[in-house]
Parts: sequence; C-alpha cells; structure tokens
Amino acid sequence: MPWMDPLELAAGIDESHWVLLYSGTSTNYSGGYSYLACHLAERIESDDFAAFEEKLATPPAANGHAFSQRWFGLLGYGLKNKLEKLPIDQPNWFELPSLVMMRFHTVYVFDHSKQELTCHSDLPAENLNYNIPLHGYIAPVITSLTSPMSDKEYLAKAAYIIEKIQEGELYQANLTRKFIGNFDSYPDHFGIFRKLCEVSPAPYSAYIRLEEKHILSSSPEQFLKITPHGYTKSRPIKGTAPRFTDFEQDKASKEALAQSTKDRAENLMITDLMRNDLSRCCLPGSIKVERPFEVTSHATIHHMSSTVCGQKGQEYNDLQLIKACFPPGSMTGAPKIRAIKLCSELEKLERGIYSGAIGWIDSKGGCELSVVIRTLVMEGL
Repeated sequence: MPWMDPLELAAGIDESHWVLLYSGTSTNYSGGYSYLACHLAERIESDDFAAFEEKLATPPAANGHAFSQRWFGLLGYGLKNKLEKLPIDQPNWFELPSLVMMRFHTVYVFDHSKQELTCHSDLPAENLNYNIPLHGYIAPVITSLTSPMSDKEYLAKAAYIIEKIQEGELYQANLTRKFIGNFDSYPDHFGIFRKLCEVSPAPYSAYIRLEEKHILSSSPEQFLKITPHGYTKSRPIKGTAPRFTDFEQDKASKEALAQSTKDRAENLMITDLMRNDLSRCCLPGSIKVERPFEVTSHATIHHMSSTVCGQKGQEYNDLQLIKACFPPGSMTGAPKIRAIKLCSELEKLERGIYSGAIGWIDSKGGCELSVVIRTLVMEGL
C-alpha cells in the first residue's frame, strides 16, 4: 500500500474494538514498526491467564493471514493476584478486566525505516477503505480533577516507606496514586491521543478502543521482547531528570543523571530484579546485562535504563516467561513481593491497567510488551 502515517490511517477507523501500537520515535531498542489492528475476530476478557493460555496452546489456523494469530491488548496489574498470594485491592471507578487480548481480521504493519505499509487481511478489499477526517485538534475542557490521595497523604506514605527501607524490610517501592476527572462534553478521544503523540512522542505509544472505553498510553519502557526463537530482552527504567530548552542546562541535567549515585543504585536494584525474574525461564548462564546505566533523552525528560537479555529455555512457552516477570519490577520495587504488598497496603485502590503491560503476543511465538506508565483511561462515547 502507499505509505501513510499510522495516526492518519487510524483516525478514519470507526469500530467498537481496535488497537494502535504506535512507535512515535525510533530508538536502538524499538520504534521500527507500528501496528494497527481492526475488524475484531476474537476477544478474551478475563481476570486470570487461563482462557488466554488455552488459546495460545491451540494450533494456529493454517489459512489465516500472517498476523491472524497475533493477539493485541493489555495485561492489567491485577493479574499479580493470580501469580502470588497478595492483598486484593479495592476496585476503582474504572471497571476493566485484568486481561483483554484480541485477534483481528485486519492488521496494518508500518515499517518506519523503509516507509513501507503492508495490509494483512482475510476480508474483501472494500472493507478496508476509511474516510480520514481532516479536522484539527480541539482541546477538551476539564471540569474537575481530583485524587483519592492528597499531596499530604502521599508524602506521609512516602515517608513511611522510607522508614521501612531504613528498617531493612525492602530496598525500594514504587508508590502510585490516581487522578480522576471529568470533561464538560465527550471529547475526541483519538484526537487527544494524536496530540499526546505530538507533544510527547514515545517508542511505545498505544491507543486501545474497547467499546466506550478508551486507553491512551505513552511509554518509553520496554517490558519484554521475545523473538520466535526465544531470545529475550527487557529494558527496565529507573532514574529520571528534566529536559531544558537551554542546551548547556539540558546537557548538565543529563550528565548529572548519568553520574547520580542514587539513580545508579536504584537502577541496579531493578536490573538485578529483572535478571532474577528472567532466570526463572531462561537457560542458565544466558542472562546478560547490556548497556548498563544508559541515559536516553525523550521530549520532556532524560531516563536511565539497563538492558537485560537471556535465552528462553525450550521447556517454557512465552506466556510462562511473561508470568515469571509480571508485573514489571520497575513499577513495584525490590524485593518485588514485599514492595507489592506494602504499596497495596498504602494505595488501597487497585491500579487497573497501570503498572501492567500493553502490546502483542503471537501464538506462533514472540511478543513485544511495554510497561504501562503515563496512561489516560477514558469512558464515554
């Protein structure tokens, strides 16, 4: 097909279920491809892995298109309770199953480096035409924005975590809180996503439409990438510094992050946690750390990351490895289980999709998943 920007092609889709995995910026670890999946073929919604695990174990259909057995969707943070004995968090206002994975009749693949667009579909060609709206962005009016955890409460709970660290219970914990708001009218959901991609491009941007629910995500962080041959990579991020318009000030901020004892220690702990998680399903001796403490620059911030690699053992499938590493350690803390329990005790409300993963998993082998951070969930037509 003639090349078209993924955001332009996706703007014309008017369906109840579809997914755009958009690589808004190219990096040395991702950003080469974007995927637009539409025309729903099959959907699994669950609060555990069982039904999806059974589907992945089913032999792929021989007559499908090249991506017909690729599942797109989300793994919510609540799946942690199906992996370990952990506290059950209080439901929040946004009701969403912990696992939503979908197959589609049509998948568009965008190769950004070659500017090539291919369409894989088992539908007639007339079903693949879209009317692309040419309207501009209209900023939504927010009528309210609140958090169930005040600034004072948040700081007090952070101080409590520091006490527990000093007492030797854990090394670090990732305390989170939600912000909940309303618009004065139903906004242009995808228009907001396009604006987000403009002001904060990320290698792992995602838009998921689930009937009246809309998920808008912008993440720089790779949770897991597994090739069909089992080669596995993860890129945990810990360490952040602000960007500046002044070149020298921005350079100094980046260099300060690279030399920060505190950030390097924090990054090292999460990298070691990821090494441990991967080792549960990877071959002994195959775990390696590449580019430790690498600082990369994004639109508004600098990040520190380390890349952890391993070779999956043949006795394990991809989902077993994903479960061994879930939820992403950078969103929990270390040791992982103690950090999860402490954060559940302090946060009370469930995180939902936040701190989980978004991406694709293929029945024929391979996956690529992001860590869900900087995510907006909206409900309404």
